[in-house]
Amino acid sequence: MSETTADAATDEQATIYTAYEIDFMLTLRPTDNGAITREQIGLRRAPEAAQEFVTAAVTSGLRARGKVERSQDGQWLLGEEGQVIATALTAADRWLGIALAEGEAMRMAFVIKANEAILMLTQDELDSFVVSALPDPSHVAASVTDVITAFLEEQRGRTVSLRRRDVEDDGEEVPLMFHVEEDGAWKLGHLPLDGDGILSVSDLSREDVSAAVGALWEDGSSRAPSASAS
Repeated sequence: MSETTADAATDEQATIYTAYEIDFMLTLRPTDNGAITREQIGLRRAPEAAQEFVTAAVTSGLRARGKVERSQDGQWLLGEEGQVIATALTAADRWLGIALAEGEAMRMAFVIKANEAILMLTQDELDSFVVSALPDPSHVAASVTDVITAFLEEQRGRTVSLRRRDVEDDGEEVPLMFHVEEDGAWKLGHLPLDGDGILSVSDLSREDVSAAVGALWEDGSSRAPSASAS
């Protein structure tokens, strides 16, 4: 699998956190939105019998990296960076999942919005994520488009699947899919679903990608390129 996703999401401020570390950050301030974040990212709690051991290992690792400290009353306190990340994850109001697939291999990335704060979590290894910040919501469509086009242009036969969820939409997930055929033709999978629950498919040009991504991110719209442009 190409390193395109990680390269696009990583900057000088990016930090790598394991799935268990992100889960720990979410447990420090439980919220309904944080529970959705956990679901969207696909975090899994450690088995109950191992939770105490895992928590001890996670806090020890975070402390060694200067990410947490212990207060005088025994509470774990996140450092400045951790507070920013945890606040965004627990107050999130929009989520965009990005799955880059090549054959059986798949890599995930997530854009998480909390008001004007935007985080991108890019799967680094199976159980860790590169966490980086985007300047503001207006940069999301361009950043995601760059990831999609770089990945698809590198090799034919690849697919990028997106799913968007917004708290204002009662939790409904909106899908969108980009694919490059072996003959080089670009295709867009979009709503409505057919009788078998499969996305409708339209021809797509590389120039249409940005408009389709923008419509999905801003409006929750999944539609054919001509409709996106109107």
